[in-house]
Amino acid sequence: MNDILPADPEALHPLQVEGFRRMSPARKLQMVADLYAAGICLRAAGLRLAHPDWTEDELQRQARRSLLHAGT
Repeated sequence: MNDILPADPEALHPLQVEGFRRMSPARKLQMVADLYAAGICLRAAGLRLAHPDWTEDELQRQARRSLLHAGT
């Protein structure tokens, strides 16, 4: 299929598939960027619990570092 939709089209509702097909490439890219930012926030929150002594800069740096090769 393509990189946006899963290999199994039945994994998504037909309305979702149609929505992705109608979406502009720019909108799809914005969605990916938003999901990445949310992942960074969630990872930083977990790191904050584990390392309460770290600065916000260190938390953000480590959160980004931990997701650098996620999914590869």
